[in-house]
Amino acid sequence: MNDTNGCDCDVLVVGAGPVGLTLAMDLASRGVSVRVLEARPADAPAHPKCNTTSARSMEIFRRLGVAAEVRRAGLPADHPCDVAYATRFLGHELGRFPFPAWSRRYDSADGSLDGTWPTPEPPHRISQLYLEPVLRRHAMDMLGVAVDFDAEVTALTDRGAGVEALVRHPVTGSERRLHARFAIGCDGARSLVRKAIGAKLHGDDNLSRTRSVYLRSHDLKARQPREAAWMTWIINDERRGNVIALDGESLWLCHCTLRREEAFDAVDTRAMIAQVIGAPVDVEILAAEDWTGRRLVADRYRAGNMFLAGDAAHLWIPYGGFGMNAGIEDAISLSWMLAAALKGWGSSALLDAYEAERRPIGEQVSRAAQRLFAEQGRVRLPAALEDNGPAGDDARRAYGAALLATDKAQFNPVGLNFAIAYGGSPVIAYDDDAALAFEIDRYEPSTTPGCRAPQARLHDGAWLHDLFGPDFTLVTRGRTPLSAAFQAAAKRQGLPLAVVDISTEPQAAALYDHPLVLVRPDQRVAWRGHAAPAAIDALLEHVRGARQQEARP
Repeated sequence: MNDTNGCDCDVLVVGAGPVGLTLAMDLASRGVSVRVLEARPADAPAHPKCNTTSARSMEIFRRLGVAAEVRRAGLPADHPCDVAYATRFLGHELGRFPFPAWSRRYDSADGSLDGTWPTPEPPHRISQLYLEPVLRRHAMDMLGVAVDFDAEVTALTDRGAGVEALVRHPVTGSERRLHARFAIGCDGARSLVRKAIGAKLHGDDNLSRTRSVYLRSHDLKARQPREAAWMTWIINDERRGNVIALDGESLWLCHCTLRREEAFDAVDTRAMIAQVIGAPVDVEILAAEDWTGRRLVADRYRAGNMFLAGDAAHLWIPYGGFGMNAGIEDAISLSWMLAAALKGWGSSALLDAYEAERRPIGEQVSRAAQRLFAEQGRVRLPAALEDNGPAGDDARRAYGAALLATDKAQFNPVGLNFAIAYGGSPVIAYDDDAALAFEIDRYEPSTTPGCRAPQARLHDGAWLHDLFGPDFTLVTRGRTPLSAAFQAAAKRQGLPLAVVDISTEPQAAALYDHPLVLVRPDQRVAWRGHAAPAAIDALLEHVRGARQQEARP
């Protein structure tokens, strides 16, 4: 046990998927003792569930030092990442959104929908099959995170001063008890941690049903009648689906959507694959998973010393890859708060802000994904969609144009990446301005408290966020006595504070419309001002939760 606090670790993370690993990596980078428990054996392959890593997640990986390795993993360097629409995989193309191979992603303007987003890290098309091992290696080898595999948590008990976990090892049948100050459930849709804290999922159930088939086939690439794509949506009146290239050669993920009258136990997997592909092909089924499309959000993200993140806290239709990426943002939001509380400069009341900030976002993003799903389905199929000849060509041209117009937001989610704002946080110092209403495909940089701090390219080619400290950062236009006063107040309170002067950076200065902008460890604006606040000490106490702690009975 850790002799300093009577625990085996500061934070116990249940689940070693991308969300749990990101949380563990960020905690470890902040000097927090963390242990990850994963029920799967170490050699169990990841399932190719999520296949998009958002720009915001890539920014987080950049700060953790793993973005370049993630970028190189998955598809070959020259494989197009287009999103295509077709009647069948081997049938007629209806249209496409062009996206370049990952090796061209750092070009100044690659011509794609997201090629000019204000970030050094545009989205990356990578299957969880390849993402998870990269994160695991970085967590364990670079940051020294302890990850216990074949470790199933069977019970969690909050003892007040910490959490006790009963852990069973299925291979040996042995059991042990672990103690931690906090426990975080990153353990997916069937979360034991969610049950332990008494949280319930609420929302919309049974929106769709899908069988996802992880398969190997050399036929698909050889017989593909068009330029390669990363994702191909299949739309016809017999079977809708989706085919995703995983390695650019022989590994694929095939989503087969069931019709309303069909049941999982009554459909034939190979027959559905043939309907999506358009002909029988040589296919080796490696794994299959049935899932129901839902929009569900937990009614609480915390109870005492236990928290939820990722799929344990929210489930929704995987349009745009929003689910995993929202979970990664959960992780990065919770991590700094836990570290601050453990190190003493953040109060226990700071931890209340996690649910206040992230649960409304779970509701907001889940509804956005549901809208995308509904809007795509409203585009009516023409009778001649699969006909050969001029009538079929005309039908496909018109339908394809309507489909691309309807689905564009899903593949241009700049607002989802950068425009989400925390509107009711107890540890953000709001002013009279409110953030713009959320739209998936719209973003205007803003220093409004609660927003992501604007990103900017600097004159030397670097990016502004790279200059931010690991904890709080004060962005100023010139070093003034006021910035020194902030540093002195932060030192008195033990709050780590960096100062970044943008007075010589015109592009950044134009975005930061206040000469003083206080940015949190998660790159959210905590406060801004044209002059000194009435009391700097009181402001810093507010953003680290100390004033809320005093107000508690």
